Amino acid sequence: CHCEPATDSCGTEACAASKAKDFWAKIKSEGLQLNIRPKVFEEKSFGGLPARNRTAMVLSDDVFYGRAIMKIPRQALLTYETGRKPKLKDQLTRFLFEEKKLQKSFNITSEDYIHLLSLAYTLIAERRDSDSVFVDWLKATENATVFALQLTHRQQRVLRGTTVEGAIEEMSSRRDLIWQTASNLTFFKKKPVSMEEASWALAVIMRHARVVHPYQDQRETRDPRMYIFPLVELLQVALNPNPVVSIGFQEEIIIDGKREEDVVLQIARRDMPKGEEIFAWPGRLSNSEMIARHGFSFRENPVGIGRNLSQPPSWSDNKESKGRKEYDLYNCSSLDDFEMRFSERGVPARSFIRCYRISWFISNGWYSPALKNRMRELNKWPPPEKYTKSDWLSWTQADAELNRVILEYCQYMRQQLKDTMDANTAEDFRHSKDPTDRVLWHMRSEESRTFKNCVAMSKKIQL
Repeated sequence: CHCEPATDSCGTEACAASKAKDFWAKIKSEGLQLNIRPKVFEEKSFGGLPARNRTAMVLSDDVFYGRAIMKIPRQALLTYETGRKPKLKDQLTRFLFEEKKLQKSFNITSEDYIHLLSLAYTLIAERRDSDSVFVDWLKATENATVFALQLTHRQQRVLRGTTVEGAIEEMSSRRDLIWQTASNLTFFKKKPVSMEEASWALAVIMRHARVVHPYQDQRETRDPRMYIFPLVELLQVALNPNPVVSIGFQEEIIIDGKREEDVVLQIARRDMPKGEEIFAWPGRLSNSEMIARHGFSFRENPVGIGRNLSQPPSWSDNKESKGRKEYDLYNCSSLDDFEMRFSERGVPARSFIRCYRISWFISNGWYSPALKNRMRELNKWPPPEKYTKSDWLSWTQADAELNRVILEYCQYMRQQLKDTMDANTAEDFRHSKDPTDRVLWHMRSEESRTFKNCVAMSKKIQL
C-alpha cells in the first residue's frame, strides 16, 4: 500500500491502517511511555453482578516516587485543540469560546457543558473519518452506551424516589444538547449529527474522558479539564473512586535533551512495585450515580449516597472574595463540600460536617480564626455529649442545627423510597434473574439502608 503523506484521505482500509501506524510511530518517537501490561483478576460477585474474570492493567516495571507511570504526548489526546479537523476546530473556538454563543443564545454558562460539546463534536468528526488514526480505539468503543438511557419503562420505575431519580432526564438533556446544538456548526451542515451519534459521544465521554490538571503555572487561573485518551491499552484500566489510589493526570512541558515536549503525565505518589494495578478516577460519584451512568458500583466508595446541597448564606461565587478565602482555610472551597452525602452506615461526609459548622459560625456571629486549630473537632461526628471549652454554647447550637437538617433530609429520603415502591414491583425485582434488574435493586436497597441508618444515628444524638 502506498499512502501519500500529504493526502487527507486514503480511501482504502489498508492505507488508513498505514496512516495510523505512521502516526503512532511518530507519537512513540516523541516520548509515549505506557508502563503497563494486562493481567487477569478474579472478581467476586457484588452489586448485583456475578463473579467473573476481568482484565486489568498493572505496572510492567517498578516505578519510584515522583517518576512517570505514563507519559503521553499531548497530540495523542483527543480535545478540540488537538483535533485533526481545522475547520471544526475554528468553528468550535468561535462558537464556544470567542463568541460564547452557548451562554448568549442558550443561557448555558457551565464550563462542564461547554467542554462536553467541544469533546463530543471532535469525537463525532473522528468517528466519521474512515482514515482516523484512532480507528482501533473507535472500534473498541463503538457500542458505548449510558446505562440509564437503556432502561425499559419498567426498570425506570426503580429509580423513582432515589437520589438519582433525575438521572434519565439529566442524561437525556446532555444528549439532546449535543444533538441540537450541532446545527450551529456549518461543519455538520451536509450531514447533521444524528441522535445515535450524540448518544454515543455522551457515553464515550462519560466513561472514557479523564480529568487532566493544567500546567503548574496555570493552576490558579484554569480549572482541570476532561480529555479523551484514545489508546486501546487504557480501555482496560479499571475505575476506583478513591483519589488516593486512582492517580490523576497533569499537563507538563518537559525538556528531553534539547527538545521541549508538551505531554500529559501520570506521576507516582509513592514507590510502586511491578505488578501493582493502575486505576483511573471516575469523578466524584456515589454508588448510585455510578450505576446510573455505568451500570456498576464499588464495594468501598468514599463518595457517599445523597446530593442535597445546603448552600451557606455567606457563600460567594467570587473566589477572590474575603468570605471564600476564609472557607478555603477549612478546605470548603467548593459547593460540593456542602452536599449531604452518607456512607451505607449512615455516617455523613466529614467535609459536610466541617463546612456546615463553619458556615453556621460565620452566619450566626460566632466565627473565630482560632477555629483553624480545631480541625479534629470540626470533623467529628457524632458530636461529644458535652463540650468543655468556653465556646461550648455555640458548638452545641451549631450541632443541634446540623443534626436537625441531617435528620430532616434522611427521614424525607427514607419516606420517599417507601412511597415510590409498591409490594408487587419490589417482589418482581427482588427475585429477578435479569442482570440489569439485579443492579438496580442493589442500588435501591443500598439507598434504603443508608437513610435508615442515618435516621437511627441522628435520633441517638442528644443535644
